[in-house]
Amino acid sequence: MTLHLWIEGYTSELKKLGFTFSNEVIVEDFFYEHDKSAVKYPDIDFEYLVQQARKYVFDHVSSLETYPDAFSVLEKLQNNNIALTLVSSSTRKLLKKGLEEVGLNKFFSVMVSADDIMRFKPDPEAFNQVIEIAKLNPKNTIILGDSHNDIIAAKAAGIDSCLFLPEENKIFYNFDKLKKTNPIYCVKSLNDFVEIILDTE
Repeated sequence: MTLHLWIEGYTSELKKLGFTFSNEVIVEDFFYEHDKSAVKYPDIDFEYLVQQARKYVFDHVSSLETYPDAFSVLEKLQNNNIALTLVSSSTRKLLKKGLEEVGLNKFFSVMVSADDIMRFKPDPEAFNQVIEIAKLNPKNTIILGDSHNDIIAAKAAGIDSCLFLPEENKIFYNFDKLKKTNPIYCVKSLNDFVEIILDTE
């Protein structure tokens, strides 16, 4: 789970630039659509900001923590012949280091990172790419995401979505607002997600 590290990274770098924002604002305005955020905050050099925030996350990746039961859940899905792929807005270098740090790198057959796409979520490019590379059937594919951009991108790609609302994320997201994206499913734990997957097999 890199969310807390990205928050820390952006908070640290923004303070150096003389800006202070809440966690909610950082998630909303700094995590994804940088072109729109650059218009909203013309005094901030977004290319530099993102570069420095990414460096912070990379330098502190040893403090990464997984969500409860992440390893056992992925193992259970893999043992039931569920194809597991990963889409991330992080660079491939950071993604690889983070997964190795927490021991989850062996589970994903295909990974699409920020280095592999031109347009970020909510654009569906990353999901379309992983479907093509992994040769997945969109009708039998579901994404697990924790942001509104994940759900919007899934809909644009024509695949089902499950909104992940763990207690740990309450400090970062407005859950009521996230639910308004109308995902197919909502879960509070990874074990709940497994039940959905295996019940639909």
